[in-house]
Amino acid sequence: MDRKLTTIILRTMVTKLIEDCYNEPDIDKKVQILFKINSLLPRSYCIDIPSLITDDYVDTALYRIERNINGL
Repeated sequence: MDRKLTTIILRTMVTKLIEDCYNEPDIDKKVQILFKINSLLPRSYCIDIPSLITDDYVDTALYRIERNINGL
């Protein structure tokens, strides 16, 4: 598959998961979605996720990921 197409598909998937995560009221599900998002990112865009995660941290992490993938 073309690298550019792969990047577009990845960005679309991650953007959809970010949206889902922002809209998820259950913190445990939000954390699961955050881990899924992080696993899809290229290593250089991955974030370090601490062992204790708050709702505010998830929102901050999502913002950082969004900012990073806009550069993909």
